[in-house]
Amino acid sequence: MTFRQRSIRTLIVEIILTCFIVLPGSSRLLAASHLLPHVTPMMEKPEFWIKKIHSPSRVLWKPEEIEKINEKASRNQDLYLFSVKDLKDQWTKEEILAFFREDWEGFGSIDQGRYDRYGNPLKESFWIEVKKNLNEESLEEKNRMLSGLVVKRTDIRFFPTREICASNPTNGGFDQFQHSSVSPGSLVGVYHVSKDSLWTYVQTRFVRGWVQRADLAIAYEKSEALAYDEAKERLVVTGNFINIFSDPSFEQIAFSAQMGTSFPLLYLPGREGGTKNSYVIRIPFREADGRLTFHKGYIPRDKDVHSGFLPYTQMNLAREVFKMLHQPYGWGEMSGARDCSRLIMDLFSAFGILMPRNSKFQARMGIDLGQVENRTSKEKERILDQAVPFATLLRLPGHIMLYLGKHRGRHYVIHNIWGIQETGESGPVLKKIGGVVVSDLNLGASGPKGSLLDRITDIRLIGSYP
Repeated sequence: MTFRQRSIRTLIVEIILTCFIVLPGSSRLLAASHLLPHVTPMMEKPEFWIKKIHSPSRVLWKPEEIEKINEKASRNQDLYLFSVKDLKDQWTKEEILAFFREDWEGFGSIDQGRYDRYGNPLKESFWIEVKKNLNEESLEEKNRMLSGLVVKRTDIRFFPTREICASNPTNGGFDQFQHSSVSPGSLVGVYHVSKDSLWTYVQTRFVRGWVQRADLAIAYEKSEALAYDEAKERLVVTGNFINIFSDPSFEQIAFSAQMGTSFPLLYLPGREGGTKNSYVIRIPFREADGRLTFHKGYIPRDKDVHSGFLPYTQMNLAREVFKMLHQPYGWGEMSGARDCSRLIMDLFSAFGILMPRNSKFQARMGIDLGQVENRTSKEKERILDQAVPFATLLRLPGHIMLYLGKHRGRHYVIHNIWGIQETGESGPVLKKIGGVVVSDLNLGASGPKGSLLDRITDIRLIGSYP
């Protein structure tokens, strides 16, 4: 597929809002307790919910069905999923400049207040330097696209800078220059290099932006990177995060990998050619000159991994998602954490299901269980009574959740949330949660915008009905 130029303004706005129930800084902050109302310790365990499911081991989608669904999603450009391998080999100067203009229109404007990590306004001189680092003058009339692999988990940025861009002086934890993170082993197409030579402008499967050059290895031949990406026998990370080692004695950590990341599998523990105590995988490596080579990576046999993608069942979904319970919230995966849509993306990656990065587009996947926007809470509850636990996504503007089921008349979800607005004695209060929690859909009912249930706009089944 050829990448079609499209305005990213709408996408950018949606990304800004992702996982904010209200914008931080707009009200007083109040820390949340460990357990939210109407949640007991037992409800924070997957077995509590699995017991409520009839036939939790039933396969919702077979591998061949998932493959067809992934192919269909990749062809749907409205989902902002891209087939990196099918990107054209040459790009004109004007095409790349058009990408830069789209980025600049979204986040390069100085009309609105923007602040650095210390709460100081970003001055015009800062924007001039960022613009200069785009290195537009080095673009030729025709530019060859290179292929590469990410060699460690890395941030992908709107601009080639580590400077934070906040929307208000006290909002340093929410960097508007932060797109997302890219997992080790990810295939990317490389458009361009920054003026300071520290950044590369790349296209990943789900987003375009700048990554640090030191975290990327460039393939001498495109086929090298493609063969790695398309290897059929893969070892899938099924734990929250695990370490990959560069030596069989597990003394040198090569990098850390999150749930859903997969690597070409060379040897299972104890198999001929391998080692007794470890899985042996193929990992990308960046040589001193930036060239891509491959090394062996080692994972202890007792770590949370799976040979091939997990069978897509409610039981497996339950056990996977609860491994992320109480993990911290991280805007755009800042500081190595996750936000609400990345939780969903990583969860479904463990089953081989491609998900868009953004909550708005995730809520276009699967089967629509009925138009719920502007419906009453009772009407939404009747739809939820028929929903499939752990395979149903619930979206409201700027946020997405995974449905757990019903208990004592209440509907519950697990989600990664920064905070919820409630009404206090002296006005709105932002109750900070800041992580992955179980909650019922009545959360936020006392706030000015209503409960989570009131605000749900989409209910989507990722699978088939029992």
